[in-house]
Amino acid sequence: MRIIVVLFLSCIVSSAFAQQDSLKMVQKEKELAEAKAILADAQTKVNQITGEINAMKPVVKWQTGRLLAVNFNQGTFSNWAQGGINAISVTALGNGFADYKYKNWSWENNLDLAYGVIRNQGESLRKNEDKIDFLSKVGRKVNNKLSWASITRFESQFAEGFDFNDESEDRPVLSRFMAPAYLKISLGIDYKPTPKLAIYFSPAAGKWTFVSDDSIAALNLYIPESHTNPNRRGEFGALASFIYQNKELTKNVGLRSSLELFNNYTDPVKENQGNIDVDWQVRTDIKLGKYIGANLFTHLRYDHDTKIEYDPENKPGVTGPRLQFKELFGLGFQYKF
Repeated sequence: MRIIVVLFLSCIVSSAFAQQDSLKMVQKEKELAEAKAILADAQTKVNQITGEINAMKPVVKWQTGRLLAVNFNQGTFSNWAQGGINAISVTALGNGFADYKYKNWSWENNLDLAYGVIRNQGESLRKNEDKIDFLSKVGRKVNNKLSWASITRFESQFAEGFDFNDESEDRPVLSRFMAPAYLKISLGIDYKPTPKLAIYFSPAAGKWTFVSDDSIAALNLYIPESHTNPNRRGEFGALASFIYQNKELTKNVGLRSSLELFNNYTDPVKENQGNIDVDWQVRTDIKLGKYIGANLFTHLRYDHDTKIEYDPENKPGVTGPRLQFKELFGLGFQYKF
């Protein structure tokens, strides 16, 4: 009997404690709900104040950036069985961009400059890189991925380029500033499926070729001999452009690839109306340290109107359109700001 009484009292005590714990839990849940409500009100207030502060700040319309680099290459050979020529080269690179965005309008500007010289043992100093390339694109947004756009692009070089296949001291000059130079202006549609990829198409594009030096113009390397003006030529056609840019392809590697296609469907020579001018440039930037980096640049070009010697040894003077390719690799100092 005594055991039964003890068990009964234990059950009553346990029930009382359980009921007390349940009341405490209800109270804590109530306190938690009140705290969450206060937190939500506070977050709403924080968001409101943050929005007011951002509205007071001036709108950042411009983003700019610059890169300067100097690359060095040297090769030295002494009693090397496989052979080789001592050589040293220096290349200076510059890139700058200035992009404007405000409401539905955008204006992107990119300037690429490069100049390099190389000296092989037993040969005179000559350039191995020379480039001026400026691109400007104005756009008005239709939606998040589509815009009306206009592109202007100017290309030329800084210094004289010589025909080193001619071993005489008075080598022919093949190029200099504004000889040749190319200007393209177009109006079309710009499509950006991702922030890193831009696809542009223009059914109304003008291309002008300038050869300001009469002696270079007389060679008819850049403007067909049949054209009435050897110093200037205008073309009208369609242009397509594909630009992929990823500044962080990996942690220390950036990539920019641009492919441009132009078709002169108004060429007076009907057989040439199907020709496509190709310009494909790829630049890879590798960061090796704060001020040390490497650059790999490739450039593939085809222009039916640019005449190049087929084989200067076996067929001297025979020229025609050829696929052009250039590859440059450099290691040196670089500075971004």
